[in-house]
Amino acid sequence: MYRHEAMQEPDAPQFREAMVKEVIDHLKNQHFVVVPRSQVPKDEETLPAVWAMRRKRRIDTREVYKWKARLNIGGHKMVKGKHYDETYAPTLSWATIRTWLTLAVCNGWHTRQLDFVLAYPQADIPRPTYMELPDGIEIEGTSKETHCLRVLKNIYGGKDAGRTWYEYLKNRLVDPTKLGFHSIKDR
Repeated sequence: MYRHEAMQEPDAPQFREAMVKEVIDHLKNQHFVVVPRSQVPKDEETLPAVWAMRRKRRIDTREVYKWKARLNIGGHKMVKGKHYDETYAPTLSWATIRTWLTLAVCNGWHTRQLDFVLAYPQADIPRPTYMELPDGIEIEGTSKETHCLRVLKNIYGGKDAGRTWYEYLKNRLVDPTKLGFHSIKDR
């Protein structure tokens, strides 16, 4: 499944393994599907696939313990009005987070941290999007000339990826059949 000659670092095999795992996970979770280019509408542009590589290190020893390869859609080629409409998603500033944590410590409040694994791909995308097959990955029976990926879920790298995830999370939190939270502005 893997073929890429450009990687020359000593830990290239670990990154190759991470790349294969990333693509297999996306395919298994149906974040995208491989389609013949003939199925791409004539007016649709196929966006590039971009790899982001990272070495995760232990805080105390700086020893690398994990090699991460994240497949992103090339948001730098996205056009407003064609691939996305809005990008705004509200975020908290670090000053606000520090203030709330200080209040929690001073008042003995219980706090909890939450991490969403593969957060963005949990959300559906608002419009059909197509992406090139990623460099370094060969999928049996396909080639870059004849096939591409139809993106079904919100992939990292898109200009509207943060907003799409925010809208998904917000809707799940306020859905009365799920968690039933209420927005402050609704009260």
